[in-house]
Amino acid sequence: MGATEAVQGRWGLSLPWWSLAISALTTVGLAFLAYELLVLHALVYGFTRVLGLAAVEEPDVGRYELALALGIVLNVLGAVGLSRLALRTRAAAWPPVLAALPIAVVTGVVATAGMCAVLGFDPLLLL
Repeated sequence: MGATEAVQGRWGLSLPWWSLAISALTTVGLAFLAYELLVLHALVYGFTRVLGLAAVEEPDVGRYELALALGIVLNVLGAVGLSRLALRTRAAAWPPVLAALPIAVVTGVVATAGMCAVLGFDPLLLL
């Protein structure tokens, strides 16, 4: 029994499954982010409309839904793809939970950048 099989036997799940489990948590975070951005946009729109300040376009819920859908797709497919690639590296000998954490960070950042790009924000401002 190799080191990888011993680690998988102890934790119960392989790296792709841990990546999917953690990506489910980051998907909840992405949904919360999309909701908060929508609420913030609606508040700014209402504030500027009442005071008659600058012209801010009203929030387009369809655009926020598209951004969230893109974020979820990037998050899940990125997690599965990176975890399959990580199985061919030295990370295969790591405990699957520890190997899945950097994958979740990378896919979460990419998904957030994709969401921001769809919403019209510059994703490089996240850095």
